[in-house]
Amino acid sequence: MGSDTQSARLAYLTGPLATPLGPMGPAPVASLQMRPPRSDARQADKQVRNLSAAFDAFSIGDGAVLSFHHHYRNGDRLMNAVLAEAARRGLRGLTIAPSSLFPVHAPLADHIESGVIGDVVTDYAKGPVTAALLSGALRGPALLQSHGGRARALGTGLLRVDVAFVGASLAQADGACTGRGGALPCGPLGYAQVDSGYARHTVVCAHEITQSPLPHTDIPGDKVDAVVPFDTPGEVSGIASDTTLPAQTPQAKQIGGWVAEVIAAAGMMRHGLSLQTGAGGYSLASVPLIGAAMARAGLRGSFLSGGITGAHTELHRAGLFERIHDVQCFDGAAVASSIINPHHLAMSASEYANPLESLAIVNRLDVMVLGAVEIDRQFNVNVTIGGDGRLIGGPGGHPDAAEGARLTIVTTGLGGGGYAKLVDDVRCVTTQGRHIDVLVSDEGIAVNPARADLAADLKRAGLPLFSFDALKATADQSATRLRCAAATSPRLLIEHRSGGLLDWA
Repeated sequence: MGSDTQSARLAYLTGPLATPLGPMGPAPVASLQMRPPRSDARQADKQVRNLSAAFDAFSIGDGAVLSFHHHYRNGDRLMNAVLAEAARRGLRGLTIAPSSLFPVHAPLADHIESGVIGDVVTDYAKGPVTAALLSGALRGPALLQSHGGRARALGTGLLRVDVAFVGASLAQADGACTGRGGALPCGPLGYAQVDSGYARHTVVCAHEITQSPLPHTDIPGDKVDAVVPFDTPGEVSGIASDTTLPAQTPQAKQIGGWVAEVIAAAGMMRHGLSLQTGAGGYSLASVPLIGAAMARAGLRGSFLSGGITGAHTELHRAGLFERIHDVQCFDGAAVASSIINPHHLAMSASEYANPLESLAIVNRLDVMVLGAVEIDRQFNVNVTIGGDGRLIGGPGGHPDAAEGARLTIVTTGLGGGGYAKLVDDVRCVTTQGRHIDVLVSDEGIAVNPARADLAADLKRAGLPLFSFDALKATADQSATRLRCAAATSPRLLIEHRSGGLLDWA
């Protein structure tokens, strides 16, 4: 084992999630341990004046672990406000555990440089803050988890949160809250549900506090310790972003059409189909094309799941699927559906993807459609580091759904930003190739050699099959830029969804 890999292993062992670690792969299985209800669960009024009062009430000091959700995505305002209060108090060495980071969180870079933030554990990161994550200013490498891996770490006590800050559009004085109501709805609070279940303390920061019954309850009052009136915890205009918008190009239509044909040729286009499409322009662009194929065949699927867009809700409205399982909304149309549609069901991140939940939704998927920054000969996928070496994403739900689904399809163009996206070896492994069945690109389709049965099915259907090397050669010919040199020491650790170190960058 090389010294850099040994260094990454040591960083993982001594980092914010110091856990037993065997060979490069999953750690020993632990059990979920739900935190009991708060001792003051019946308290009718848990309101405190402001964030400063919440810091005082729960003695937030140096070295505290604070968590946040990303349901407002690039519209989030709460995390910046909480960290500004920490800086005002002169706190140092905080560990932050947001479910994701976005360009709006650029102010966190200064808090990393100043030492207010000492460690970062997250599932996804994009925007100016990513340079600070890779700068060496943290106490050790930042840790990236999958959505399911985060839920597992919280539930087993490997990630111990002192205070979970939950932005909510609407709450009651006793702490019960929702993202499906009020003036600034963001949809179900699926990630915050897990945080509130395991954190030592939960502080709900609500745009509106009402005495009326909530239209929905995402987090019950017995999981909440305090309620802070907080003007605009998130801007709803920031929920939809580039990765949650379907591509509208001829290439996207070509890829989407082939995705539908792959599903049919694999025998999955049938009554009862369960489907998820991950963030990414090509994968989301396949949604209406899959729906059109189902409509032509007179089929009705069982459920859609994951991050939900208006395209998904349209398929449900058209009667093509029985229900929707939603952990987060990707746009306003999905938010609206989550409020009014009784068959649009909220789920927690644990119910969605926790590897310790045998009935997790990802384990009940027939088909998963994903994107890729890079894919290699072993069908390993990188959705974390770009060709220029920048951090541009992270695991999210990618490895969770890829492992759980019966058929996992990766969609991508052959190139992006001048870089070839088909490579000999990905810069870092986000999702292991053994969980990827087929690649659908704008120039043709390649099947994982481990799936000879699938290759035979697609060949019989007359689909444009190529070897991976043939598509890679085309990608190389069109590339205008070479990847920058890889990091020589770990700046970023990628955790296996079941625990343990998967890779580093």
